[in-house]
Amino acid sequence: MSTQHLRKDKTCLNCGQEVQVRFCSYCGQENVQTKESFRHLVSHFFQDITHYDSKFLTSLKFLFFYPGLLTKEYINGKRMAYINPIRLYVFTSFVFFLILGMTGNRDNPYEREVQAKQQKEFEAMLMQADSLQDALRQGRVAPADTASTRNRIQVLRVMGTDTIRNAAHLYDSIQQSMPPQMREDWWERKIQTRTLEMRDKYGTNMGKAFADKVLYSFPKLMFLLLPFFALLLKWFFRRKSWVYADHAIFSIHFHTFIFMFGILGMLLNTLLHSETLFGWMMIPVFLYFVFAVRNAYQVSTGTALLRSLGILAAYALGTIMVGFISIFLIFAFS
Repeated sequence: MSTQHLRKDKTCLNCGQEVQVRFCSYCGQENVQTKESFRHLVSHFFQDITHYDSKFLTSLKFLFFYPGLLTKEYINGKRMAYINPIRLYVFTSFVFFLILGMTGNRDNPYEREVQAKQQKEFEAMLMQADSLQDALRQGRVAPADTASTRNRIQVLRVMGTDTIRNAAHLYDSIQQSMPPQMREDWWERKIQTRTLEMRDKYGTNMGKAFADKVLYSFPKLMFLLLPFFALLLKWFFRRKSWVYADHAIFSIHFHTFIFMFGILGMLLNTLLHSETLFGWMMIPVFLYFVFAVRNAYQVSTGTALLRSLGILAAYALGTIMVGFISIFLIFAFS
């Protein structure tokens, strides 16, 4: 409760409207003296913190222990006691990816390395190139295949040589020097060039670097999938008198729960070091979704189970498609 003195002037300093009581009925600003003491600043700080904590804990309790009820309360207009769904989602996703970065692999995925395993692969490519070269010298290659074999030898030697920012250029030069009909297909050249660029840049860490780029784009991907999930809910519950925004609130709350559950899983896995923990966690997530659908949409458990299976199957398919597109874009342009 505020302890500052009220202003004698009844004109709101924020919007200029007349203030009848303590708070402006137009903008909500408190009509108090503008000169605040340090004690008032500290008091306001702790009031804001405890007020946020109260909302957060209440939202957390309803989200975890009463599936679907938080969405139902919000849609019914009971919103003052809970954190705004989007704020809760942004905060939770931020904490999730922060902990993921802290508990994940500490190695630098962008540090260039060439390990023994990859060195053996390089040597195998060079040996294959030498073998093809010997076949050419000994006349064991059909005349019609001579040009393509020479091209193959050059490509293998480029791929088998550990260069730095050079293999992709050499490969492209080889392709450009050949007659158009002898060159590899356009999409093969693009994939090969991009692979060589990443290998020259990251060495053995190419896979780790690519995975890190995918992980970095994951929050954006999840945010894009939220409206898609809401659309699926609207399709499966067409007879429900909810507008699209209501389904979006359910979608946000469910994905927030997934992030929070994932945070608990990561913290638990720092002790267990289990490779299968997150796989087993999918079971309670699915059960949670079934009960959330049942409670929020007021349907029977059987109906909630069947529709949940359909929604999640369609969602998984859509996620895979969007994921493939994202991976392709990252591979092509990152």
